[in-house]
Amino acid sequence: MSGNVTAWSLLDEFIAERHALGYIYKTDEGAVRRFLRDFPDPGDGDLEFTKEYVLAHTQRKMNQKSNTVLRDICAVNAYLDFVRRKGFPAYKIPPKSLPKEVRNFRAYIFTEDEIERMLAAADKVPYTNQNPIRQFQLPVMFRILFNCGLRISELIRLRVCDVDLENKVFTILETKFHKNRLVPFSDVVADALKEYFRQVPTLDTWLFPGPKAAGVYSPSGMNNHFRMLLRIAGIPYQGKEKGPRPHAIRHTFAVHCLNNWVLSGEDLTASLPVLSRYLGHNGLRGTQKYLQLTAQMYPDILQKVESRFGELIPFMEVPDETL
Repeated sequence: MSGNVTAWSLLDEFIAERHALGYIYKTDEGAVRRFLRDFPDPGDGDLEFTKEYVLAHTQRKMNQKSNTVLRDICAVNAYLDFVRRKGFPAYKIPPKSLPKEVRNFRAYIFTEDEIERMLAAADKVPYTNQNPIRQFQLPVMFRILFNCGLRISELIRLRVCDVDLENKVFTILETKFHKNRLVPFSDVVADALKEYFRQVPTLDTWLFPGPKAAGVYSPSGMNNHFRMLLRIAGIPYQGKEKGPRPHAIRHTFAVHCLNNWVLSGEDLTASLPVLSRYLGHNGLRGTQKYLQLTAQMYPDILQKVESRFGELIPFMEVPDETL
């Protein structure tokens, strides 16, 4: 083998291949780079990833979640597959040794009545000296969340320049899975945004500036406002493991969307990829889990879903809220 070949040059080739296949690949790339940090490249190019090295550098770290370990090992295994294809020996973690994915979260899905009550609560938010424009922000922020299914992190990082009112489209940049995407919005959201721009005409960079100068809302701050709206709306918070949590709004958007598609007879094999792209998922697997949630939340359509699209429903528990 050529002495110019190194573990890092193979990584560059691997990343180029992933990009050519349409993957952005930033999260998994970080996992592989950490895996290679201590790799002793031989001077003659005869690379080998021994069992000892692989096991030592994929060990679970203190306080590391099982899902994180699983994600990192899958990324490393994909790289080692590439190394093998290039003709170098490499030990891979066998599937039976992979940590089990934790799926103990039960998603909360808002009913249409609860959605109306949440939005009515947002319209009643009182004035506060700490953030004088909060009363104008929350009504439009929560209409965007319920109507567009954005992640909280995506909402709070929206800039004024990311809003195209003429074409009714948000530009979402560098979010989870490092995916950029365009998110169309409805007339309801457009009208709320127009009213917000009329009420707060001095916006500079951020669409929803936080209470601190030159800053945005924090996730914990949004959680506090979410809990406040629950109280005003009369929706009980059921505890840390049961929610509802802010991310439940995104679950609700996806499930209601799929429910409407099933009832209207849409072809889910064609529609799921569209919803996956709209939500910014890394693939269809996460979006398919919402189909299972839809079947569970609406038992009256379970038979219809299973008879037409049973092969699309993953045989697994409802996921945690990382989607």
